Amino acid sequence: MIVIFDKQTLLNYLTPATYTVSNKSTIRSLEGFHLVCADDICKVETFDTEKGIKTQFKCEVIEEGNCVIDAQKFLQIIKTLPDGEIKVSVDSNFRTVIESGLSHFDIMALPGEDFPSIPDILGEKGFVIPQYLFKKLVNKISFAIAQNDSRPVFSGAYFQITEDSITIVSCDSNRLAFCEKKVALESRNRDGSSLNLKFIVPGKTLSDVIKMIKDSEDDMEIKVTRRYMVFKIGEFTVFSKTIDSDYINYERLLPKEHKISTYLKAEELRNALERSSLIVEDRLSGSIRSFVKFTIDETLSISTNSSNGNVYDEIEIRKDQEGAITIAFNCKFLLEAIRVCDEGEIKMSYSNPFSGVLIEPQNKDEGTFKYFVMPIRMNN
Repeated sequence: MIVIFDKQTLLNYLTPATYTVSNKSTIRSLEGFHLVCADDICKVETFDTEKGIKTQFKCEVIEEGNCVIDAQKFLQIIKTLPDGEIKVSVDSNFRTVIESGLSHFDIMALPGEDFPSIPDILGEKGFVIPQYLFKKLVNKISFAIAQNDSRPVFSGAYFQITEDSITIVSCDSNRLAFCEKKVALESRNRDGSSLNLKFIVPGKTLSDVIKMIKDSEDDMEIKVTRRYMVFKIGEFTVFSKTIDSDYINYERLLPKEHKISTYLKAEELRNALERSSLIVEDRLSGSIRSFVKFTIDETLSISTNSSNGNVYDEIEIRKDQEGAITIAFNCKFLLEAIRVCDEGEIKMSYSNPFSGVLIEPQNKDEGTFKYFVMPIRMNN
C-alpha cells in the first residue's frame, strides 16, 4: 500500500476516530486505525468492542491496500511532521514507512484482516435533530450519569423521542436530571411510522459524540435498533451498543409536594457554592463528612466548616410558604446541577432535611428542566 495524504486532512479525520480506539485489549488490532485505501479514498475504522467510528476521505492512492496501524503512535508521528504531503508506504511484511520532507519514520503495522469485521447497522427506526440542540440537551443532564456503578442502567442516559418532543433523563443514585424540549423532529423510520422511541445510551458513547458535534444547525441522524444505535455526524458514523434494560421510574423519584419553595438567582447561588467548594472536603475523614449547609428562613444562609476552615454566605430569596428548614448537601453534587442552569431565576423546593431539593430553572423558553439532589445527613 502506498498513499499520499495531506497532513491537516489526515489529522481532521484521525483525531475523532481515536475516541473509540481500545486502550486495553487482548486483541492488538483494536488498538489501531484500520485503513483501507483504494480509488483515491481512505476508509478509517476504529472499534473498542462496545462502540466504533467509521469515516472516509480523499487522498492519492498510488498502490491499493489495507492495514492496521497503532493509533496513538501513528497520530503522534503525524502531528510532529511538517505541514504538507505525507507519504505512507506499507510493504508485504507490513513494514510501514512514513515520510514528509526530510523526516522519515519506520514502524510495523498489522494485516487489515486482523481487524474485526464490523457489520453495517442500518436501524429500522430513527430521527434527525440539529447538532447544537442535541449537544445542549445532553450537556444539561450528563453530570448525573454514573461514572462507576455496578448497575449498568445508571451509567447511561434514557431517551424518549416523539414527533414533537425529546426527553432525556440521567440518574446516579445521588442526583437525577430531567430535560424535555418541545421540538418537531423529522422521522427516519423505514416503515413510515410515527416516532415513538425509547432507548438508553451509554454515557461514554454520549461523551464521544458530544466531542464530535458542532454548535451549529447542521443536522445529525440517529438510528436505533434493540441492541445498537448509530449516529451519523457529517462524514463520521458512530455506532454503539445500547443499554438493553428497563429504565427506572424517574417520575416517582421527583417530589410532587413541598414544604417550602424558594426563588433565587442561579448566578448568585453558583458563585456562593464555588466559594464553598474552596473549603469543603469531599472525602471521608474518619466517620465525618464535610458538607455545605443550607438554612432557609427569610434568606438563604450557606455555611461550610471543615479542617480547611469555614465560609459563610447569604442570598436574598422569595418564598411561597412560611417556615424554615436546615438541610445539607455534598457541595460538588449540588454545584454541578446549578452550573447547568441558565442565567436567571431558579425555583428550589424542599420537603424536609432528608428528602433532598428539587431545582427548576424558570426560563421555560429553553424547555423544561428538573434537577433533584439528595441531601447529606448532618450529625446533631
